[in-house]
Amino acid sequence: MSTVLGHGIQGNAARALAGVDRLTVHPVMYLQPVVDLATGQTVAAEALARFPEAPELPVGSVFARAHAIGGGVSLEAQCVRAALDLLPDVPPGIDLAVNVSPDALEHPLMQEALRGSLAGVILEITEQPAADLGRLNDAVTRLRRRGARIAIDDVTTGHAGLMRLAELRPDIIKIDRGAVRAVGAATEHVAVIEALVSLGRRLDCLVLAEGVECLDDLAVLAELDVDLVQGWAIASPAPELGPIPDAVRTACVEARRELLHLMPTLSRSAREIDIHHVTAELARTAHRLELDRAIVAASYTLGMTMIGVSALGEDGTLREVIATGAEIDPTTYRLADYPATAAALRDGVMLEVYVDQEDSDPYERTLLDRLGMASVLLVPLTVEGRPSGALELFRDSPKRWSAREIKDARILAQHLAHALDRLPGI
Repeated sequence: MSTVLGHGIQGNAARALAGVDRLTVHPVMYLQPVVDLATGQTVAAEALARFPEAPELPVGSVFARAHAIGGGVSLEAQCVRAALDLLPDVPPGIDLAVNVSPDALEHPLMQEALRGSLAGVILEITEQPAADLGRLNDAVTRLRRRGARIAIDDVTTGHAGLMRLAELRPDIIKIDRGAVRAVGAATEHVAVIEALVSLGRRLDCLVLAEGVECLDDLAVLAELDVDLVQGWAIASPAPELGPIPDAVRTACVEARRELLHLMPTLSRSAREIDIHHVTAELARTAHRLELDRAIVAASYTLGMTMIGVSALGEDGTLREVIATGAEIDPTTYRLADYPATAAALRDGVMLEVYVDQEDSDPYERTLLDRLGMASVLLVPLTVEGRPSGALELFRDSPKRWSAREIKDARILAQHLAHALDRLPGI
């Protein structure tokens, strides 16, 4: 199938089409990977239209002209069908994202293009305003029932965009590339991203920064708690989905590692961390009962399922001394039997473990399984630069630890280590 466009493009494109009354376009779909910022692994691929018959025309101009002459939905449906034809060739575990304008969802041509199961498909609702937000929400609900996940494209802090987020409660929000491109230099753009990430956390959705053009920005985006990244610095759109370059994967892992390091980085957003009442209580702790009470308060403040604190003995063993929500584990653990934990204490780097991720430390995964927990964030306790124990934050959800939670854990560990050092015999 093809779409016929009348001549109405301005500037260089108009000159390129001089004398041409009608243009027939056949979209070809290119794939651009979406990467998990914490691991550098591809988790999705966005299908982007290209028009070989008119390579000099901006893609947006082709769609704008199609909508202007009444052929916009037909062209969108054509692109969706071409994108979904690629689904069988997408590797397992990677979703395919396709763009749909809000008012096209209920059109018969689009309904036909989206027939069948939508498992493994992300529908990106584009930035055009919806004629009826209630009807759009109903259409999205029906598509979700057929397996689709929903993303909102080019999110900004404008009233209409925020209302759409609140109404649709998407699985993914995509931050406008203009804010992402300016994040390395402009404080106001950092504030915009921070606000959108905070909203995303409240709505329980992932946050994707698109338009990443510099790998140096990954550390800032990781600190701002962005989950996913996409852009030319990650990989350019291509006819086939290729591997992520080693430099990109390394940059992602290093950004996460920097976040997990005990030495705090300077926050560009100057965010205040609201656990002062816990750290103040730890600072005036004089006996064991006060220490236990402070850790229970920390568990509630940070939203943890359970907190455990272990002391490191001179013989290289860890012994649990505090536990919230459970009895203290009487077992003494040889640090030599837990190499990842030993490395974390030695290097002063936090360790995150997820029971459902095979690449997580197997010894800690076994412990998680025994405790009935889904994830743990282990934070080394240090006094005067030497390891003295470990703080373990447990929860029954496998959700990735956020930058905010990591920073809170770092501050809690700093105060806890000094409190333990003041109390002999623990």
